Amino acid sequence: MRTLSALLVTVGLAGTANAGELDLNLGLQTTHTAWDDDHGGGPTLGATYLFRRWIGMSFIAKEHYGTVDDRLMSYYSINAAFRTTLERFRLTGNAGFVHQHEETRAAIEDQPLASAFGVADGMRHRMASRAGAQLALPFRDRAKGDWYVGLDLDATYFAEEDRGPRWMTSVGLSIGFTHDFSKKPPATTKVVRK
Repeated sequence: MRTLSALLVTVGLAGTANAGELDLNLGLQTTHTAWDDDHGGGPTLGATYLFRRWIGMSFIAKEHYGTVDDRLMSYYSINAAFRTTLERFRLTGNAGFVHQHEETRAAIEDQPLASAFGVADGMRHRMASRAGAQLALPFRDRAKGDWYVGLDLDATYFAEEDRGPRWMTSVGLSIGFTHDFSKKPPATTKVVRK
């Protein structure tokens, strides 16, 4: 219920949308947790939709490995996103809620189908809150946006510690692109031959 309330407040703050902007990125992160010698990492996918230039929503998904218990962590997060520009850079901050599955590789090998659907025996389901930031440097223009490289940081705090570590931090690099739905592509000049 709190997640739904936060999403509704964010949409309300955004006001009337002016077509909006989509931001998609794919990256690799390294991860460290509250447990001693528990580190790892893996791929991360981010999708942000900005209702206005400065506010929007984001979805972040990770599939990371953790050394303690030889486990995989599937991380799904919905966030409010806030953006500003700093000269050549874009800074996007986000805060939201996480649902994470944690399961040993041995359990996944024993029950691959149940693991894929999140219902395998021994799978730990955990809720958390998170905050993160991305510093993006555009390097190539597109007709309705740009390509960029980003430095990504985040911290996650779990509601309980009996099913896993209390906190987790991640840092990594990503590559992505933006698409501004309200931006008109550059005009092209037609050459008329006689």
